[in-house]
Formats: sequence, C-alpha cells, structure tokens
Amino acid sequence: MNQSSSPILMGVVHSAHGIKGQVKIKVFAASPTSFLEYAHFIDKEGEKTFVLKDAYLFKEDIIVATLKGIHDRNQAERLKGTEFYIPRELLPSVEEEEYYYQDLIGLEVHSQAGDSLGIVASVYNFGSGDLIEINLSHSREVVVLPFTKEAIPTISISEKYLVINEEFLKQFQTRRKGE
Repeated sequence: MNQSSSPILMGVVHSAHGIKGQVKIKVFAASPTSFLEYAHFIDKEGEKTFVLKDAYLFKEDIIVATLKGIHDRNQAERLKGTEFYIPRELLPSVEEEEYYYQDLIGLEVHSQAGDSLGIVASVYNFGSGDLIEINLSHSREVVVLPFTKEAIPTISISEKYLVINEEFLKQFQTRRKGE
C-alpha cells in the first residue's frame, strides 16, 4: 500500500471506561474534537470496521466512546491497543509544507551533504510544538528534535527522505552529552 492510499491513524484504544463497554481513545488528530466528526473507522488493513455510537471529549487528547457491538467492560478491555484509521480520501488534503505524522514515520534522514544518518521513528506533540524522533544509524542513539524549518529544512515525502540541519543536531547532542 503506498502512502497516497494508506489510511491515516486517528486514535488508539487506551483502556476500558466504566462497566457498560465504553472505551477511552487517545486521539492523534490535530484537534481531538475532529475525531468526533467521523462515525466509521477501520483497522490498518481495512478489514474490520468500528462504528462510534456516541462519544465525548474526556480530556485534552482522550475521548470516551461507545462502540457498536461492545456492551460490557470485558469486551471493551479486549480492544485495548486497537488502532482506529480513516481512509485518507475522507480527510482534508494537506497544504504545502504540512504533513500527516504517519507520512513522516519511516523517512530516511539525510545530512545536508546527502549522507544517510538514520530513520524517522515517530512524531509527537505534547502541546508546545511538534517533535520528531530519529533513530541515528551510526550510533544507535535516539534523538528528538523540534519539527521546525530550522532543524529540518527539506522534506520530500515522494522521495521518502528529509534533511536535518547538522549544526542543530550537534548542538542538541552536545547538550545531551553534557547532562
């Protein structure tokens, strides 16, 4: 499945909630309430469908949902870790220099000279801005950098790579080694 047709991960079941089969879902959408705009979700392969009967925002990035066919806590607990995807074509197109996190994960990381440095492992947002986690291949070190134009001047989704500013990386690594 290529990236242009792969579904987008919207959330994952965090835990059961209560005794009537509700689940807490950690939402990965930019706005947690945007998750509530959709009623049908699929698994990554598109084989299973999950239908939201009711849902509400519980806190920051967690919603509590009632799913069709889930009636008790035992059923809800079995869903822990279940990922909810939306077919890409149902989501808004991204603007230039905007990306779905999922499209960044797995990209090769290059230096400005073109040397391979590692792979993008994950992208996070803890409220103050996006962070990108990189597994460096030469040292097996994992580094987390701000996802900014200064730190990452070039991104090519179609060619599956991004370029990091080595000076920025060196400053970050120097601070880490001095801790």
